[in-house]
Amino acid sequence: MSTATLRVSRRRLPSTAVGEDVEYRVLVPSDHRDGERLPLLLHLHGALSSSASLEQARPLYQQLFDVGEFPRAVVACPSTPTSDGFYLDRAGGPRWESLVGDELPAHLAATVGPLGGTALLGASMGGYGALKIAFAAPERFAAVVALSPAVFPGETPVSVPEANRPSILGELHAAMGADLATYQGNCVHGRARRHAAELRAGGLAILLDCGAADEFLLHHGAAHLHGILTELGIAHSFRLVEGAGHVGHAAEARTRDAIRFVGAAITALGAPEPAGSSTV
Repeated sequence: MSTATLRVSRRRLPSTAVGEDVEYRVLVPSDHRDGERLPLLLHLHGALSSSASLEQARPLYQQLFDVGEFPRAVVACPSTPTSDGFYLDRAGGPRWESLVGDELPAHLAATVGPLGGTALLGASMGGYGALKIAFAAPERFAAVVALSPAVFPGETPVSVPEANRPSILGELHAAMGADLATYQGNCVHGRARRHAAELRAGGLAILLDCGAADEFLLHHGAAHLHGILTELGIAHSFRLVEGAGHVGHAAEARTRDAIRFVGAAITALGAPEPAGSSTV
């Protein structure tokens, strides 16, 4: 069992995708060695939050790392805006989905060290972003975990009930697109349908977790997505937690289970490659 601690550092990425410097935090084992190939977990925060969410989650990662339920890995969380972000690529920019899914991993490979398999974990707005990125290219990822994801019980601009799009969720719904093609391109359900064959054939481990008493009614959207994935024959795990809200007393245990789930998927990829090793 490792005696290493998981250290979080705060850094900046000069992004061409969004046209500005983006703050991010990255967690690595304290005994990380130059050249050591580690898997990457993209930890996506929710609305009105920032990369500081990785600092808050660090004790949970450490607990599971200490008992062997989370492997040696690089965990990174970029600070992304809410109203002007939503993990969307907008026509003419900014392109926040591209920053998270493409630019940040490439930057980490160049600055932290070589990376192995990649997974995503997100909560609320971050759950939406994680699912959308994973479903667009499932062959790239080992796992995606979405806690109380900001997904809707509808797949078109006019089919989402008003009760399911209050406040910031209404802003997300509008930002996804006024026309059908744009909306479905940004809709998790639409991406699942469009990439169903790859999702069925690939090894992407999927966990949807939502409180059955979510104050924003996100359990309606999570259940709708569960139904679509079931209809499409896409293997996944779905947890509807009775009595749990959007946050609250069950949040820590649910987050710990989510990290454990993604840790198992990353571990299944194989042990990290030691520094200085090579494959012929």
